[in-house]
Amino acid sequence: MKNKAILVSLIALVALVFVLNTVLAVNFVTINEVKVNGIDVTSTTAAGEVSDTVPVEVYFTANTDASDVRVKVYLEGFKDDVYQATPRFHVVSGSEYVKRFTLKLPSTMDLDELTQGISLYVKVSAQDEDSVEADYNVEMQRDQYSLEILSVDMPDKAVAGNTVPLDIVVENNGNDRLDNVYVKASIPELGVSKLLYFGDLGPSEESDSNYYDEVTNTVNKKVYLTLPRTVTPGTYNVQIEAYNYDISTIAKKKLVVSTVESGVIPTSNAKTIAIGEETTFDLVVVNPSDRMVVYSLTPDTAKGLMVTVSDPVITVGADSSKTVKVNVKATNSADEGTHVITVNVNSDSALVKQVPFTINVEKKTASGIGSVTGTTGQTSGNVVLILTVVLVIIFVVLLIVLIVLLTKRPSQTEEFGETSYY
Repeated sequence: MKNKAILVSLIALVALVFVLNTVLAVNFVTINEVKVNGIDVTSTTAAGEVSDTVPVEVYFTANTDASDVRVKVYLEGFKDDVYQATPRFHVVSGSEYVKRFTLKLPSTMDLDELTQGISLYVKVSAQDEDSVEADYNVEMQRDQYSLEILSVDMPDKAVAGNTVPLDIVVENNGNDRLDNVYVKASIPELGVSKLLYFGDLGPSEESDSNYYDEVTNTVNKKVYLTLPRTVTPGTYNVQIEAYNYDISTIAKKKLVVSTVESGVIPTSNAKTIAIGEETTFDLVVVNPSDRMVVYSLTPDTAKGLMVTVSDPVITVGADSSKTVKVNVKATNSADEGTHVITVNVNSDSALVKQVPFTINVEKKTASGIGSVTGTTGQTSGNVVLILTVVLVIIFVVLLIVLIVLLTKRPSQTEEFGETSYY
């Protein structure tokens, strides 16, 4: 009986060894230890903070020789896939190995609760071998204060002088309420900025509305940035900062700015006048932008010329125009010859365009009538013509009178005969 018991024990021991050998044969490697941020998660649960980048170490032993071995660590079930894998390598039976990784943990937006357990998966695979896989617990914790800029909707391109709209959505992803949240949109290179009050944000939409005074966790508002008209064409950074007393977050976008064609058009650039006379130029100011613009027109001084502008300051509405008259008079001290005068057109305290006009000054004739062209020259020619016609008429009338006087015969004297009284 005793011999039978010994025999049964030996058979059981052989069977156990056979089973163990079979198991070991199935797993070509044994995962000994996995550390997350220095904590061994094979025996305990590691705490992870949202959006942190943590080191992950995998220690394993090769139970057989194998080729094309790869180790992969990953997280599943989140907005973005989180994983890393090694290049292929060879292992030798009985050797111990360690592979190191860095993983970015899920963000606050991926968690529904203040604390939430997630699984870290470790997978070791090889050619002609069954993969070995295990999972480990990591306890994630949401930030106490978390402010997220969910989206910034804005155009990619804009024209100098125009207004750029920014549609901004901000969300509270933390555990506590955020009071008095502000959003500042700016283009630092241009010195342009706008501050907007977004109010109070609760920790989640599911929070008790009575306790949080119906404050939601998401706010959507529009901010408008006005570009200077003198912006140099190029690509600029648009910075959006959301903040309150407890936290701040920043998002950035790109904006391509182009210039607008000149909106200052002279109807004519050159005229001729005589000394003492004057003429007028028309200057059309066009505002092609999407907002009202105030322009100032300042003429440069010129020797012997008096230059005045009918409307030194004008207001031009969006996509409209106005005509301004520039009057030029040649004084007695003006020199004969060609003169160039310049009218400076400014907006927003910056120069928009310099418009040159050419004046040809001629000397008057001895009769005081200058043989010049242009508006004044035409008037002088008309006066000469009228005076000439009048003189001709007077000469003709005098000639006719003279002829009449010379050709008229004197009347015969009446003869009286003697009177007889007898």
